[in-house]
Amino acid sequence: MSILNFNNIEIAQILVSIFFSIVFFQSSIDKINDREGNLKFFNHHFRGTFFQNYTSISLKFLALFEIASAFLCCFGIFYKLSYHDSIFIYYGLLISAIVLLLLLLGQRLAKDYAGAADITIYFILCIVTIFSF
Repeated sequence: MSILNFNNIEIAQILVSIFFSIVFFQSSIDKINDREGNLKFFNHHFRGTFFQNYTSISLKFLALFEIASAFLCCFGIFYKLSYHDSIFIYYGLLISAIVLLLLLLGQRLAKDYAGAADITIYFILCIVTIFSF
């Protein structure tokens, strides 16, 4: 079955790209709009870890990567619909995987194992979709 001349794998790639666009646009906008609240959370969350002195730069770095991921995934959707080429979706998902690994690292260092487990589900979705290319 195909929709708009896209096969099932391509449709799944587009849908997952929409998913990560929503997730990371919302997350990055929140980090920008509520910088003080997020910084307060980071300072508390990473107290007693290696990151406790680097929370401000970590927040900026993470927001930048999230914006890049969301932008590439979103742009990739329009590029796929226009040119039938998935290259930007692929790169968006690669950046998404890196963001998820950064989030996982932070959760593990903060000993938030439940939060780390939640990230694993997103990471599996991302990796399975990358495998589809």
